[in-house]
Amino acid sequence: MRDEKVESPATEGETSTESAVAERSFDRRLADYLVVLMGCGKMGRALAEGWVDSGMLDPRRLVCLDAHEKAAQNLADDLNAREAIPEIELDEDQQPIRRPRLYVIAVKPGDVRAVLEARQEEFTDEDTVISVAAGIKIAAMRRAAGPLPGMVRAMPNTPALVGAGVTGVMGDGTVDMGAVDALFEAVGKVVRLRDEEHFHALTAISGSGPAYIFTAVEALADGGVFMGLDRKTAIELASGVMEGAARLAQERSYVHTAELKDQVASPGGTTIAALVALEEHGFRHALIRAVEAAARRSAELSAEVSERRIEDEGPIA
Repeated sequence: MRDEKVESPATEGETSTESAVAERSFDRRLADYLVVLMGCGKMGRALAEGWVDSGMLDPRRLVCLDAHEKAAQNLADDLNAREAIPEIELDEDQQPIRRPRLYVIAVKPGDVRAVLEARQEEFTDEDTVISVAAGIKIAAMRRAAGPLPGMVRAMPNTPALVGAGVTGVMGDGTVDMGAVDALFEAVGKVVRLRDEEHFHALTAISGSGPAYIFTAVEALADGGVFMGLDRKTAIELASGVMEGAARLAQERSYVHTAELKDQVASPGGTTIAALVALEEHGFRHALIRAVEAAARRSAELSAEVSERRIEDEGPIA
């Protein structure tokens, strides 16, 4: 639950900013962990800002790392986070400890292997590696990271940049999925998958889906402009109706979407006339085929990544 919070104890010698942080409550599911963000680009930054701004994570338990040190430094400075993994951590009794770590890998797919191999010696069986890189399977992560840490594959989408994302997650069966959920709930909704092959369908719906919606908003706005509205007003109306309809579908998930549609479409009215036009032009079929095409391409790209690995490393015995 998102309301499971824990007070973060203040320590002697803290600055005023650090003391203010210490007085906040943070998500209890993350209380025992050090979160190591590897990759501070757009998605990495969005995740880190979500963790801290939502109150999920104590920024003193967040380490920001990036091949471009300036990017990591800027993010750490913005969030009051760390720029390096501490050599010594202290518990509430000021005794040295090594907290279990959640390594969130937010780099390009082609860089995941090198990042994990470089850290292989520091991973323990209490750590978890969470990759948000598209197309990288859990087995490939395991080969690069070694046998000790737990593995999680995750796929957030671009609305996570504004805290409205949908993230699909799947663990290898050895990890604390409550902590994983907490990380991604900070930037939207979380959906757990049971079959790794379903990431292709998830990619096609939630990963690629925002582009379908942006295209629909653009087309609706074009229709509005065609009928005399100015562009700004048309975009505001089109994007607003998308947001409102999505919220209604989510909050009334017990009502079938067909029924929600029928509540708008009165007999002989404007809406049913529009729906008939959409059907005539294959609207529903086009969306279904779009999901199919994206899922197939996701599978192809994943296979290409695997083939490149085999070429680099040789086949696995």
